[in-house]
Amino acid sequence: MVSTQAAKVAGILPSSRSTAANKVEKRAAHPLVYRLRMMLVGVWAALVTFSVFLVSLVTWGHTVSGWLYARGLHLLGMPLLGIRVKVSGKENIPAEPAVLLVNHQSNFDAFFLGKLFPWKTVVVAKKEMLKVPLFSVTLRASRTIFVDREDSGDAKRAIKDAISAIRHDHNNIWIFPEGTRSQGKGLGEFKKGAFAMAIAAQAPIVPIINQPMEHVLDTNKKLLRGGVQQVKVLPAIETKGLKFRDIDALRARVEELFQREIRNFSEH
Repeated sequence: MVSTQAAKVAGILPSSRSTAANKVEKRAAHPLVYRLRMMLVGVWAALVTFSVFLVSLVTWGHTVSGWLYARGLHLLGMPLLGIRVKVSGKENIPAEPAVLLVNHQSNFDAFFLGKLFPWKTVVVAKKEMLKVPLFSVTLRASRTIFVDREDSGDAKRAIKDAISAIRHDHNNIWIFPEGTRSQGKGLGEFKKGAFAMAIAAQAPIVPIINQPMEHVLDTNKKLLRGGVQQVKVLPAIETKGLKFRDIDALRARVEELFQREIRNFSEH
């Protein structure tokens, strides 16, 4: 007869350690836990939004409110979700203004990436965000560049605003090249706008890859497991000397980098 201890070693019976780990994961993934933690995160987000809204009224035209908002969401939002964000390659963000490209997964991106959001950074956002109460005021105050993707004239104005933000005001540009949230469906197709801005301003591109987050938080299945989330910052890609005719090649190159790193996340 196989002893209990031998059976545990052989994997026939679960060890007390694995049983305890399974119980912890089941509790973390329980629907009630998910709803409670999401409610707490929602309350925290509302407090941050209102607080930064007040700050933005007295710091209008400065990027500080955007920085405070991102950092504030991350500060308590991640502990409430039981998630620890591990950033590698942060030293790859150059001292000079750059275009920071980030894959766009969900509304929680600001929570995950808040600790990485640099000082003096301008966000590029869809014009639909102007309809969000309070938050839209903070966006305006922090010099957000709004883009209407269906208006070519508006896109040209956005490029001019990006050039001014980088060259004259020495700000970074933070942009989601997919243009919309992937919602767990993998990396979306990159749009040309981010690359046009970088080339027009002759500014380096910094790829920032946020690991697919379903292993710690799956909003589609309403599962919250917690754990470690990886974010990787790749070395900057220079655009000096590039022309608008180089946009497609540059876009393909950067998109492949994102695809490769996302595959690496899934393999480890």
